[in-house]
Amino acid sequence: MDENIKKQLDDVCNIIDEKLEKSAKSIKDNVNNEVDTVIKGEVKNLVEKHSEIVERLDKIEVENKKDNFSDVYKTKSDVFGDAIEKSESFQAMRSGNSNNASFDLKADVLISSDFAGASSARDATGVERVAGIKRDPSNVTNMMNIIPVASTSSNVIRYVKESAYTDNAGNVAEGSAPSDSEFQLTATDAVVQKTSAVMTISQEMLDDTPALQSYLSQRIPAKIMTVVDDQLLRGSGSSPNQLGLMNGGTTFSAGGFANAIESAQELDVLIVALNQLALANYAGNGIILNPTDFHKIYLLKDTTNEYLRGNSVVTSEGFTRINGVPVYLNNKMASGEFVVGDFSQGSQVFQRENLTVDFGYENNDNFDKYLVSVRGIIRMAHAIYLPNAFVKGSFSTAKTALETS
Repeated sequence: MDENIKKQLDDVCNIIDEKLEKSAKSIKDNVNNEVDTVIKGEVKNLVEKHSEIVERLDKIEVENKKDNFSDVYKTKSDVFGDAIEKSESFQAMRSGNSNNASFDLKADVLISSDFAGASSARDATGVERVAGIKRDPSNVTNMMNIIPVASTSSNVIRYVKESAYTDNAGNVAEGSAPSDSEFQLTATDAVVQKTSAVMTISQEMLDDTPALQSYLSQRIPAKIMTVVDDQLLRGSGSSPNQLGLMNGGTTFSAGGFANAIESAQELDVLIVALNQLALANYAGNGIILNPTDFHKIYLLKDTTNEYLRGNSVVTSEGFTRINGVPVYLNNKMASGEFVVGDFSQGSQVFQRENLTVDFGYENNDNFDKYLVSVRGIIRMAHAIYLPNAFVKGSFSTAKTALETS
């Protein structure tokens, strides 16, 4: 503190002490215990006269408090060490006056090592937190948004489909007997399968991390639906797998276009696949592609460096369409492969148990350890009624079949 200010303060305090001593003596001598109003007035005048000194002292006190700010820690050991030193129960235990001790850690103390990317130097100045937990998105379009979905109370979906048909329909001469047409029916089962994800976190983490419950309630279903997409596209059909379109659909056939297209490209393959559906009396209403394949198609050029897409690839009504058919991009469709189909009638998903997310202690010793298990689950079956409603294949094989000799 400045020596001049200190001397002025000492002088003021001495005068105030002298006045108060006189006031105290007056109280003792006054039978009514009334303070001498004159002395009170003198003390008030002294304080007001030297108010500037008081204000300067206040500022010094504030600066000293800033310098002694103690709630910023760089490591966990700093926090624990400070808490132990301030704990009366710990001091009592150390001195032998107690058999146990406990201490509290302030909830608002930020330790930067708790968060990847945080810096203790920045934390000391305070941070502004943005609500929610940021994450990369999952598949934009899920297959269950394309394939019709129904509910079921059974664990097996049985349907009957025509497995063979001999068509002898025709004109018959007078007096002649028509030939019999024959058909064969087969009962097919689609078994309900389960897709699930489980993780365990601490109750403290769930309680103390803002938006964590909301994050888990969204993130786990998104991850489960990514697995469902893979099953609906690529599942083998052997339990516990669904039967996917790449295994349950019909293989691409060049048909009348075999060895007929010069410099065949991916766009040619998709047009021929739509033709294959049309020949089977289906109307293609969806094309499933990996994003890389779609954007490759969009960039294809001819020998004059002109884009091949022309009017065949257009965007309208929120859909990108190839030859008028909506294109759906899904990362679970392997790059280099495709499915073109009549999704309105070719297959159906039956949900036995809707996608749900549960939180609970009932898992092993969770209750004892103050842990919470988070489980997401969906139970469903995929019935592919009409394999000919889906044309599937690889671009490399299909282009070879189309290419001129």
